[in-house]
Amino acid sequence: MYSGQVTVKSENGLHLSPISQIVRMATSFNSTIKLSFDGRHADAKSAFDLMLLAAPCGAVLELEIAGDDAEAAAGAVTGLFSKGFDH
Repeated sequence: MYSGQVTVKSENGLHLSPISQIVRMATSFNSTIKLSFDGRHADAKSAFDLMLLAAPCGAVLELEIAGDDAEAAAGAVTGLFSKGFDH
């Protein structure tokens, strides 16, 4: 199990492009990947869930990952957020 925080650095917050990158990455892992913000929770494998977070630039999200590949998934998720979703 992995638990930590990530910060939204994308100027427009979590919008369609970053969300699609998160979903694409999350679905490549077996682990359950959850993001939470302001009392709302999202499955990182669901674009709809992530859109409902409505996380603006600068938002700090709680990250929880459980599964056999949690460590690798944590590295991938934190990497996406740390680089601001640049391609």
